[in-house]
Parts: sequence; C-alpha cells; structure tokens
Amino acid sequence: MDSEHGRSHQDMNQEKKGAKGPQVTLLSVGAIYPGRSFPNWKVAFSNARSLRDVVRCWANAYMGVDLSQEVPEGAQALADGKPLNLERTVGSLRETLSVRQGAYSFEISWPAETLPDAPTAAAPKKSGASKLRRLHPSARYCHVDRRVMGWGSSTTHKAKIAAGTYADTIGHFPEAELAAQMRTPPPLPKDGEVALQGCLLAAIGDDNKALFHARLIGPQNEVLNWEATCRRCERVSLARKTDKQAPQVPYPVFIPTCGRPEKAHLNWQAAHVFGCQQETALGLQPVVCMVVEPEEEERYRAFWPSSLMLILPESNRGPGYARWVVQRVCTRSYVVGDSNCGDRHEDNLRRLYRIWIADDTLTMFYRLALMDKYVGCGRLQRPKRMKHRVASKGQMFLEALLAIQRHPFSTRAAVAGFLRDDGTAVCKRNDWKLDEMALYKIVLLDLPELWRLGIEYMPQLRMYEDICLNHDVLSKGGRTLKCQCYGFRAVHAKKGGCLEQRHGRHKSGQTRLKDLVKKSEFGSVAKDRQKAVRELLQWVRDKEVLFQKRTTQEKPAMDTPNSADRKEQPSEELPREQSSLGAGPFEAFEVSSAESEDEVVRSLHSSPEDLEMITHAHNKPISWGSQKG
Repeated sequence: MDSEHGRSHQDMNQEKKGAKGPQVTLLSVGAIYPGRSFPNWKVAFSNARSLRDVVRCWANAYMGVDLSQEVPEGAQALADGKPLNLERTVGSLRETLSVRQGAYSFEISWPAETLPDAPTAAAPKKSGASKLRRLHPSARYCHVDRRVMGWGSSTTHKAKIAAGTYADTIGHFPEAELAAQMRTPPPLPKDGEVALQGCLLAAIGDDNKALFHARLIGPQNEVLNWEATCRRCERVSLARKTDKQAPQVPYPVFIPTCGRPEKAHLNWQAAHVFGCQQETALGLQPVVCMVVEPEEEERYRAFWPSSLMLILPESNRGPGYARWVVQRVCTRSYVVGDSNCGDRHEDNLRRLYRIWIADDTLTMFYRLALMDKYVGCGRLQRPKRMKHRVASKGQMFLEALLAIQRHPFSTRAAVAGFLRDDGTAVCKRNDWKLDEMALYKIVLLDLPELWRLGIEYMPQLRMYEDICLNHDVLSKGGRTLKCQCYGFRAVHAKKGGCLEQRHGRHKSGQTRLKDLVKKSEFGSVAKDRQKAVRELLQWVRDKEVLFQKRTTQEKPAMDTPNSADRKEQPSEELPREQSSLGAGPFEAFEVSSAESEDEVVRSLHSSPEDLEMITHAHNKPISWGSQKG
C-alpha cells in the first residue's frame, strides 16, 4: 500500500484545501462474533469524543442498547487484534488505526451474554419504528393540545418575560416583510405580455407503461431551462461523473399549492430566496415549478403569469398524490407528440435525479452559529442554548439549499431536509444528523435511490405523507440526512384546500382511518401500504390517548389554590384550515431528552389576514447581515 492509499480521503481533502486540522474523524466500525455478522458502520465523530462514546453509539444503532447505559465489562475496541483504551479521544486514534476505504477502521468485541436474540437483519425496521414513536404529530391534525402535552413548553418562560429577557426581541423579526415579498409575483416584461409554451409528459412506471399524463406549461424561457436542466443531468448520469454544478446550482424545486394563489409563498425570485437569475445560461438557472390542480390552473395563471407550472392529472386528491406525481414525472417521463421519431425516443426522455419538494408557506432560512460564550451540557442533561440565529441579507434560501447539496453524505441519503424552528433550534448540539425521520416542508429527494429501495409517496395518503416516506426509507435500510446548522420558518394558513381531511376531526376525539385514506381507496392499496397506514394511525392515536389521560389528570388540579394562574393563560388556538397541497399536516417534532428551554409564542407581527404568522420572537434576535459565527 503506497502512502496516498494509507491516508483517509478526509486527510487528503484537508491538505488540498490547506485548512486547519479536521474537527471530525471518519470511522469504519465493524464487529465480528461467531455465528453472527454485523454490517460495517461508517460514521463521522468529533475528535473530542471518547472511544467509549463511539462504542455506545454503535450498540445503540445495531443492538438497541439505550445510550444512557454504560459499556458492559468485556466489551472491547480492537485495532489489528490489539485492544484500545476506551477513554482515548477519537482524534488521537488517527495515530493508531489503519485506513481502509477512506476511513479509520477498528472492530468491536461485545460480550456474548449481552447480545440480543433478535436477528440483525430486523434492526433497520426496529429503528424506523422507534423513531416514529419519538415524533410528535402536529397538534393541528390530531386531537391533542400542545399546552397540555408540554410540547415546546418552558417552565421559566413567564419569569424570563418579567425579567425583560425578551424585551429587545419580541416583534423584531421581519418575517411579515419576507412573506409579502414571496406573495408578490415577479414583474412582467415591459410589453406586459407573456408567451406560454407547454408540453404533455407521460410518466412511465416500472412496467414501462404510462401511469398518467401531466402538462408542463410556462413562459418559453422557463420551459427551455427545464429541458436544458434535464439534458445536463442526463449527460452527467451517462458519463458516470459527479455533477460539478451541484455545489453552485440548486436542484429543481417543486412547490405543490392549492386554494390560495394570492397568499401562497411562490415568488422564489425574491431577493432573499434565489433572486432574479434571468441572465444565467439555460440549464444553470434554478428550476422552480408550481404544482397545481387542473381546476385551479386559470386562477393561479392569472395571478402568477410568468411562472412554470406542472398541472396535475386530477383534482382533490390531496398532498400525497401531488408529491407522488412529481416524483413519478421526474423519475422518468417522455414528452408526448414532440417529434416524428416516436414518443419513447431518447430525445423525448425527461428525468431528473435529485429534486426539492417545498411547501408554499416557507418564509425564511437562517444559519445557526455557536455562541461566543456558551457552556456545554451532557447528553442526559437539560438542553441549553448553544447557538444563535444568523440570517444574511442575501439569498438565504440559496445558501441553505446548497449547504445540503455540498455535504458529502447527500449523495448517499434518499431524503434530506432541514431543522424546523420550533423554539429548540438554539439547543441542538450537532450540525448534521443521520437517519432522522423529522424531515418535512422542504425535502431533497434522491430519485434513483428511492427507486432502488422501491419507495415512493403514497398517492392515497391525505396526511403525514412525508413522515410515511421517511419511515419507509429507514425501515428498508435507506439513509436520511438532516441539516441542523440551517433552520427555516413557515407560516400557518387559515385558508386552503385541506378541508375534507380535517372536517369533523375533533368531534370524535380520535383520528380515524378514513382521515388518512378514503375508504373507497384503502381496499385497493397493497398490503404493505395498508400496514404502513395502520402504523401511522396507531402512532397518532397513541398520542391522542396520552393527551386524554393528561387532560383527565389536569381537571382535579384546576381546583387547587394555584389554579387561578393557570386559568389566566390562554390555550393554544388550533387553526382549522390549511392548504391540501402546500402546508401539509406532516409537521412532526423530535422529542428531546428533556423539555426545551424556549417556548413557542406568537410574534407581534402576526398577520391579521389569512396567514397566521407563527414565530418564536422571544428567542435571541437574528443577526441580520452578520457573518459572525
């Protein structure tokens, strides 16, 4: 082995960049035991972490051992058959470990008496199920009250307000201005006329037959840019090379929307989103495409005349159907009747390999940077503020999306997404996390990887479609990537098209099967899809049952001497309406080891119109234009 092969890819990249020493080390962890086999685990750990922490994380990932449990006696980490000191830091292991396939390698020897009896092959499914139980469904789409459940609550919030902690922050977020910019259509040409061009796309299924037809229509420049982008992706795929434009050009963005052309956030040419890039060459301009129901095409075209639109085959099918159509069209489709050489000719092929699907309610992104002075906390301690929010004056959407596209693991993740700011963003320890399920509102899909796993959006599912997709990915051994160094904010809509799904949902006090999938469609769904729907339903019902128990426990407490203070606090208002295709009901919040330090409160900038601005104004203010991090 020559010297270059004896170094990790990480070391060589650092030398090429001339940067300081790396902060993390890529490890390749294996485990061998007679009669048992474990897959090789590639993971990056901070150099400051101990080898004991690595062993505990491996045991949690592959054997389900709780992270709070200590490493049992007899467990060892071996390098070339020699035991390693578990108290050594990860960074110091670089001097000892051998490099194999670009990572520092060692093996774990685990005591036989503590090995689980279940086969290792079942681990991915257990992981997916356990992560589903750790999520909170949106209180807007199930019969729970966030205040009663204590989701995102703070025991010291009133004291902080009295002490003036939030005096300089409440109402200082300009989200209303950013939302107004995204609701305003881009300016028209000088002559005021927009020439539209369209094509009919036939989505091809696995049996090589057309599943449906969808129309793509928009200004000529937008359609030509779409076609040039498809051709560029095809050339990169056929050449089996890395897409050199991926770090500079965002992947195509699709925005399902329904029922509110005037209030949806669809202007991605706004200065804080992508900006106007009309002067950029075709194929290198960002593709931004609305996904609209056929019955509403005229309304949306009248308000957004210069936008590219994908017209769905059918109306009133819900958010799962809209996302399924986008996934199928971009995976493989042909332009119908475009040439004399046949519709299935390779010149008519249109496909993409990675796409973004975003809600029509996003307002802003910001970067999470470590505070100048912060005190770290242990894994089992109460979360503490470690970071502050920094929002640039430039294209914050572009900056955030490219951060994921530039991450080395993004090429291996079937789904990637961002942190939703529910008040706990400043308490997150890690900038990046793998195999997380709480990815929604804006997700990056690796279409070839999803095809390889045999996973797609469930078109019949009318709620929790993103969570269902992520659950399937993890259950089948796929990977996900979550960016926690950037976060986004969105609004809650009071008007939209998701009325049928939520109508009467609070009357019975429990989510029903027909709320997720129509009775007429459930019988025709495959058995494995029916099982997935039942798992989702059970997940939501478990939370609703827990809410009912806590509500029962609170009633006697209301008669105590201190109950007056609690009665003065208004309960959280549950908005009743939301867009069926835009802001979907798949908001899920990850359960932390303890309650969040911050509580979600309403901003003084709350819109009195149809959009309810849900912000977290008591948090540390965003440093606009500051690059200090």
